[in-house]
Amino acid sequence: MLYFRDREKKQLDGFIRQSRYKAMAIYGRRRTGKTALILDYLDENQDVSITYFQITTFDYASCLNDFISVLSSSNSQLEPLLRPYSTFREVFSFLSSTQLEHPALIIIDEFPFLAKKNENVAIEFQWIIDHALKGFKLILLGSNLSFMRRQIQNEESPLYGRFDVIMEVLPFSFSEIHELFPDFEDAVEVFAQTGGVAQYVMYFRDYPTVQEASEALLFNRTGRLFLEAPNLLMQEVRDITTYVSILRVIGASEKDSGKIAKQCGMEQRNIYPYLNKLIDLEIVALINNPLSVKKEHRYRISDSFFRFYYTFLEPNVSLISTLRERSRSIILNDQYHEFLGFVYEDIIRSGIFQYALDHKLPFMPRSTGKWWGQICRNGEWQESEIDVIAYDDHHLIVGECKYRNKAAGIQELDSLKLKAQFIPSKGREVFCLLASKNGFTEDLERIQDSHLILIDQV
Repeated sequence: MLYFRDREKKQLDGFIRQSRYKAMAIYGRRRTGKTALILDYLDENQDVSITYFQITTFDYASCLNDFISVLSSSNSQLEPLLRPYSTFREVFSFLSSTQLEHPALIIIDEFPFLAKKNENVAIEFQWIIDHALKGFKLILLGSNLSFMRRQIQNEESPLYGRFDVIMEVLPFSFSEIHELFPDFEDAVEVFAQTGGVAQYVMYFRDYPTVQEASEALLFNRTGRLFLEAPNLLMQEVRDITTYVSILRVIGASEKDSGKIAKQCGMEQRNIYPYLNKLIDLEIVALINNPLSVKKEHRYRISDSFFRFYYTFLEPNVSLISTLRERSRSIILNDQYHEFLGFVYEDIIRSGIFQYALDHKLPFMPRSTGKWWGQICRNGEWQESEIDVIAYDDHHLIVGECKYRNKAAGIQELDSLKLKAQFIPSKGREVFCLLASKNGFTEDLERIQDSHLILIDQV
């Protein structure tokens, strides 16, 4: 069953049914269900004549030969007519001009697989979209996010501006995972260990409990996800050694480039190409310190699956290989609970705009983030953080997130108010937000304050 893709299927159907549309691009990280979306649509719409072709080789000639074979499988008359052609341009030109029966829609999956290794392919498909789509449509799919985005968004790309419809297939949101895993703590763990990637989430659904799924899939050298992160990395970069070192250093925490370089044994100036590549792949993100008077930023692993893998699995490969599923309880110790606290912060931050739509917030923020800086507590200056901030030109929300088996109370509110004094709010009206997995104490809930926002769980 295909979950949570009704909007995408509607967008796909709109492209297919709209006569003036010719070309569509679909992209998203691996395992998010792009191919499943297409196949599910085909099952539901068998009135549409479709040829689906998945690229499996870098070699241009082999790929073209496979493409001709797929086209000919639905009409044997095409085979002898297409075989003499040596380019995709010639094949598409023939299809555009022939009166023979051919598909109304051609879907080419993993387009970057061919185009990255053959620099003229993008130019060739530019010509195809402009001149050789008469009587049928074309969809190009790709899992290589950086490549697909460059082709779609970069004005210097041959394919820029050529697509009538562009769709990004995203991982499941936390709220969607929560629908599949009604227990809140189960949902947080699944989100933490899968990053919402559709295929991984479905793997977890195959087991009676989240713990059993985690043991079988991750804490097992033969598990489906045990080598998934390095395998994905190897598909994007030539030598993963330095990238792995960087990801292990960052792990669950946030660090500046100097600290990362030092712990990796590198010069700081040499670390930036690797960090920029990881940002390009959407594995790492550059986190700015909002409202700070100084231009400060940190790096963090933004992909939750990679963050979990390089915090807990990659440093413990030998232990997992030896003890298998028994290693889970040893590795996921107190650090794991802290890790889930960071995930809970992510969940609350990502939900800020929806909270505003649901009237849980007094205004609609324009920006969200996390603040860090020096505060003075009991006469001593110390580094501190505020988990969530959200603001517009006139209002500011400062928030603390508590993922623990204890209700949040007055003490947490007072601590938050103290830290809020050191944020450069620039005259904004300040609101305090507390989010708690285990609710709030009675004395806190009795407070009547229009500047206090309480979020129970999510």
